[in-house]
Amino acid sequence: MSTSMNVDDLDVDSLDIDDDGPRQTEYKQTGKRKSRPSDEDEATRRPHTVRHRPGLEEASAPDSSSSSHRVDADEEEKSGDQDEESTPPVFWRASANAVEATVDLSEPSTFQEAVNGPDQVHWRKAIHAELKSMRLRGVFRAAKLPNGQRAIGTKWVFKIKRKADGSIEKYKARLVAKGFKQKYGIDYTETFSPVVKYVTLRMVIAIAKYFGWPLDQLDVVTAFLYGIMKEQVFCIVPEGVELDSNFDCLELVKAIYGLKQASRVWNETFDEFVCSIGFQVSAFDPCLYIKVVDGHCVLVLVYVDDVLITGSSPELIARTKTDLKTRFEMTDSGKRQCDDVPAALCG
Repeated sequence: MSTSMNVDDLDVDSLDIDDDGPRQTEYKQTGKRKSRPSDEDEATRRPHTVRHRPGLEEASAPDSSSSSHRVDADEEEKSGDQDEESTPPVFWRASANAVEATVDLSEPSTFQEAVNGPDQVHWRKAIHAELKSMRLRGVFRAAKLPNGQRAIGTKWVFKIKRKADGSIEKYKARLVAKGFKQKYGIDYTETFSPVVKYVTLRMVIAIAKYFGWPLDQLDVVTAFLYGIMKEQVFCIVPEGVELDSNFDCLELVKAIYGLKQASRVWNETFDEFVCSIGFQVSAFDPCLYIKVVDGHCVLVLVYVDDVLITGSSPELIARTKTDLKTRFEMTDSGKRQCDDVPAALCG
């Protein structure tokens, strides 16, 4: 059963959104502060420091004994205790800094926070873009949940992509499946997906550098959405998606992020297409593809959704890039220096 679904407009008003606005994320310190050592332990652990009060020497007579310049030991201990109590332990400050460096408080954790928060205009656009991409790829199909079947949940994940100076470059929204609820043998079978060997990457770069071949890098946009599902998987209707009353769930035609088999089905889809345009899989590494035409060689290396192309013929490289862009939506990073390729692919 196949029908189109209406994901052009977000009917946010019909959702059950709290009036209190976005929830504030709470962070708890996990470290446990130890009790302060006793005075005896403190005295043995660090030397006693004598502090002079301002104006003490000026108030003393020039011929007074050295004892007039000493501060009472008990009073000094009190002053030291007050200083320690007023200054928080160093490890507490370090822990707080670590949280501040890794958590972006402006990123919403739920759909309702995104569409009602201060940056709701940007997040709504990001949600629209994600749903539009899924509709164009034919990811979902409206369906009626069969008897005995169960639907897995979905979740919106929001991320702010920042530039090197910390300014905002892009608001990104991604709809992911709760793959941890899948059951082996029912929702998925195989999950293995090959990853390029690092020695293969170094070998290709070394060959390109030795012969002076150009290196081009491409990035597949939303790569996992191209993978065709083999298992029948249903998911609960996500927030922001409307269905006709005759349907109560969505059937996944293509893989989405979060599914256990998403990486595998994407790799199978890419492998099938690359082989259809004349490339052969290397016996040494399944992520390396080789094509020889009239004595010229072209190498295609894939690392998840990043593609590296090099070869002895610029014309063959250009033709390969055109074929790939015809089948997949890709961003072209252009020519790469040999020394920069590993960081570009792995980072």
